[in-house]
Amino acid sequence: MIVGVISDSHDNLAMLDKAIKKLLDEGVELVIHLGDIISPFTVRRMKEGLGDIGVIGVFGNNDGDKYLLQKLFNMYGWKLYSGPSKVSIDGRTFIIMHGYDGVEHTVEIARQLLNYPGVDGVLYGHTHKVLYEKENGRILLNPGEICGYITGKSSIAILDTEKLDARIIEL
Repeated sequence: MIVGVISDSHDNLAMLDKAIKKLLDEGVELVIHLGDIISPFTVRRMKEGLGDIGVIGVFGNNDGDKYLLQKLFNMYGWKLYSGPSKVSIDGRTFIIMHGYDGVEHTVEIARQLLNYPGVDGVLYGHTHKVLYEKENGRILLNPGEICGYITGKSSIAILDTEKLDARIIEL
């Protein structure tokens, strides 16, 4: 399965629209949002652009109206987790999370979770920094930020669950 992995959209609708266009061009069958969506209007925009493509998400530290974000995800038949969660996609098991505290602490937690038995990969956000590593048949992936506010670059990742491989795309 081809999965789009995105994070830290921070209500930047222009960059979100670019990200969605690229995800559709890449033929994604599912999208994972790793947190800091921020506002419900961004979720509505995601639905408008993605149509029937499913979304799995996790709350970030800056997400605002969590009640309405959850309500919209439920209404669209999407899944939104409150914190780090183990998800199964196409026979693969991933831990998805946003992040905590600073960059180093978040990366340290993600690396530790990668050692969890039966996990094929850890996907995380929060740091706004792209990171992709593949080691011992497992992947560690941060797609960077959609918003481009911190790094000045907007990026997404495309994950191939069959090959257990990913690539980063700058928008």
